[in-house]
Amino acid sequence: MTIGLGGGVALEFYDWQLYGFMAAFLSPHFFPATDPVVSLLAGLAVFGAGFAARPIGAAILGPIADRISHKTVMMVAVSAMALSSLVIALLPSYKDLGITATIVLVTLRLIQGLAVGAEAGVANAIAIELAPPGQEGRYLGLINGTFIMVGSIGASLVAFLVSAAVSPEVMKDWAWRIPFGVGGVLGLLIIYLRQTLPETLIARAMHDADEGSRIQDTTGGVWRALWKARLSLLAAILVVGSVQLANYTYNFGLPNIANGVFKENSTHVYGIVTLMGSIWMIFSPAIGAFADKIRPSRAFVMMRLLLIPSFFLPLLYVEKNIVIYSSIMLVGGTLVGCNMALYNFIATTLMPRTVRTTGVALGYAAGATIFGGTTPFLLLWLQRSNLSWMFPLYGTTVALLSIAVYVIAKKRGGVYVGD
Repeated sequence: MTIGLGGGVALEFYDWQLYGFMAAFLSPHFFPATDPVVSLLAGLAVFGAGFAARPIGAAILGPIADRISHKTVMMVAVSAMALSSLVIALLPSYKDLGITATIVLVTLRLIQGLAVGAEAGVANAIAIELAPPGQEGRYLGLINGTFIMVGSIGASLVAFLVSAAVSPEVMKDWAWRIPFGVGGVLGLLIIYLRQTLPETLIARAMHDADEGSRIQDTTGGVWRALWKARLSLLAAILVVGSVQLANYTYNFGLPNIANGVFKENSTHVYGIVTLMGSIWMIFSPAIGAFADKIRPSRAFVMMRLLLIPSFFLPLLYVEKNIVIYSSIMLVGGTLVGCNMALYNFIATTLMPRTVRTTGVALGYAAGATIFGGTTPFLLLWLQRSNLSWMFPLYGTTVALLSIAVYVIAKKRGGVYVGD
């Protein structure tokens, strides 16, 4: 059961994040330009556009999951991700199809955005229903920390292996397609495993008399219930957004700058990303268990304050130097990993059961879209404009806001699990 749920989460993040890893290689094939930085910026803009679809997916599929079926929405999401990844692997480039190739790529990214927008909410709703009482942090740390990183590491590891196996010219020409094909094929296995999961909506919440747990009769009822929890929703958006800002800095912004701007050895770049992700994966359940022990709210504030230095470290990477790049990734990345282990759990605790899927999905989608999806583009643009110093101030402000709004929501009764 855990493998089916967590494996789907891993696949979602493998497929989603793979585009970010491959942006420096696929951009010239779909966004040709004389300046490679301009081409990369165009590719990263599409990466950000996929995030724009996340809130739409959450708004459409979240209420369906809260009212009708968690499992059905979960199956739709993972199927859409896998099929889109497979099509990207086979999609002819701009020189073969012209602007049609670009349009199809953008469409596929939007479909993946719709799917991820729903997946985040429904997977967390199911996970917290299945978690042993008093161990919610550890269990969600496993699902959302370890398995997310299995997907992320899988993406960087496959990129690393393919890059190491072929010449740089072959990697730029066509080998970047291989990791997308791997994700599509693995999706078939995950679809099969997810069919064995229970329908937690009916088993755990149907006919519950408590207003915060009752299944809503209409979609309008879902939105009215969510409006009552609007402060918690705002807190969830900032909780997610702050850590996603850091996550996409370290998983995509810095690696793409290393590959596309400073022309570092891509095998080394992906190897460091893989090592960083392995550290996250190993200690995520321990961070969740730590939160169970000292209370999630205390753990969240502590880890979020530790996140702030990670926004300043990228200022040190101003020229080609794999040692500096590696040091930043491992030191700053560890601070980010501490927060990655907790943020989905904290966001889930902020939502009452009656709108948990919709609330978490919207909070995740909005936070990731507003703050995460724009990060790689913003980081590269600021560096190109000699304004890199602005980025850590921006990241610090969002981190502190996430703490402040969370504390206010908690004092007003807006935390529903674990505290």
